[in-house]
Amino acid sequence: MKLNGKGIQLRKILPIVALGLAGFVGVAACTTAAPASAPADSQLPPATTQAGPSPQQAGPSLQQAGPSPQQVAQDVADIAVGNGVLTPLEGGDGQAASANCDPSTVSNPPDVSTPTSASCDITYSDGSIWQQTVTITFDSQGNPVADSTNEGIELSQPTGA
Repeated sequence: MKLNGKGIQLRKILPIVALGLAGFVGVAACTTAAPASAPADSQLPPATTQAGPSPQQAGPSLQQAGPSPQQVAQDVADIAVGNGVLTPLEGGDGQAASANCDPSTVSNPPDVSTPTSASCDITYSDGSIWQQTVTITFDSQGNPVADSTNEGIELSQPTGA
């Protein structure tokens, strides 16, 4: 749909308005980028990553004694893009390339084996941006063993679409 004859497309304006509104109300967020990855061809999330048994691998641990919501949001973003023991989240059209998680949406339960979640804006390698809830599952020692997302809302379509 075009607005006012100048060729401005509504689908390009809505994500900008949403991001501007989020900045206006002072939504704090943490951002993480993953190493560049090759795009994949298929349909988008929900996404899930499973870790194989490898206790010697190091990565962010969300279940440390009393991390702040900002730290947990950063850890969720890091895990979502593969900066840790898990591979990046897989969307239908690529892997998670960067993630921006909102600290005000963090669930950080005290039990190390209880999943932690946060609402994140995830940019996939195809250029699409999705707002999704990322959930991290832990083993009994508090190490991340799986991550997943809900279907989410597409904020921006893939580049070139």
